[in-house]
Amino acid sequence: MAMAHVEIEAEVLKWPRAERVSLAERLLESVDDFAAEDIDQAWRVEIARRVKEAESGKESGISSHDVFAEARKNLNEARKVSSARKK
Repeated sequence: MAMAHVEIEAEVLKWPRAERVSLAERLLESVDDFAAEDIDQAWRVEIARRVKEAESGKESGISSHDVFAEARKNLNEARKVSSARKK
C-alpha cells in the first residue's frame, strides 16, 4: 500500500541533512516548469541588468572572501539562536 505524503514527509525528516537536501534537489529537478515563465523572464532581465552594471563599472562586486566570511558569521549566529531555542 502506498504511503500518504504526510507519512513520507515524517519519515524523510528523520533522514540526515545531506540525504534530505539530495532528495529535495532531485524533486525540484523533476518539475519541468518549477518557475513560472514570468518569474523566469523577470530573473533573466535582472541578471542581464546586473551583468551590464558590473561590466560597465557602475557597480562593483564583493570579494568571495568577504561573502563567505559574512555567510559564516550569519550561519554561526543562526546556530546560536537555534541552540538557544532548544534549551
